[in-house]
Amino acid sequence: MIKSQAMNALLKKAKAAALRGGFDLKLNRELGALEQDCRSQGLSLDTFRNFLAKLKDRPEVEYTFNVIGPSGSFFIVEAETDNKKAFENTMRKYFNKVGGFRFATEASAVQSWFEQKGVVTVKADLKGKPVPLEQMEEIGIELDCEDVVLVEDGGRMFELLCQPGKLSEVESSLTSKGFAVEAAELQFRPLHPVRIEGDDASKVEKLYELLQEDESIRQIFDNIQPGA
Repeated sequence: MIKSQAMNALLKKAKAAALRGGFDLKLNRELGALEQDCRSQGLSLDTFRNFLAKLKDRPEVEYTFNVIGPSGSFFIVEAETDNKKAFENTMRKYFNKVGGFRFATEASAVQSWFEQKGVVTVKADLKGKPVPLEQMEEIGIELDCEDVVLVEDGGRMFELLCQPGKLSEVESSLTSKGFAVEAAELQFRPLHPVRIEGDDASKVEKLYELLQEDESIRQIFDNIQPGA
């Protein structure tokens, strides 16, 4: 993923709040509270405010782009833009600059290599006390989750994976148990991760660097083995 899960979730909530109650932070209490959440979590206020300013000036639409890369790599890119054609041209410029990437002519050529899962991310503590992985796995079984993963990149979190149709139910159950839910969203998970090495790995890294600078990008999913 491009942006942190916390920021991505916050921007989604901000978009919904702004469309419901307007863009004035003083009049829209829900939006103002989200700005405070952004500040308290140590997230970028500039990113939050720039997102709202851009959304107000040019309402954007969500699009999904399917990309084929080198060495059997595939990418699903989620973006928000008010001009799909212009964004596609920008992506092609990135592809030409790096080399080895192209849009898939059929979505199934890429998406058949992934499965969609509901992913709920929660802080790995309860009432101020750390929750061991074994306890969280028991909760995952209780909620009919498929897997529970401990993530320690940028803070200790648990990811609970479930079927897409159970996402809201799992989120509500965890909230009722007292867990702080950081994000609850649908994600694409690779069915058969591939290993990328050498020049092709460098190309993937360069493409990610370009995409990280593009404010239209919301998330990227790939089928590359972690650490490859």
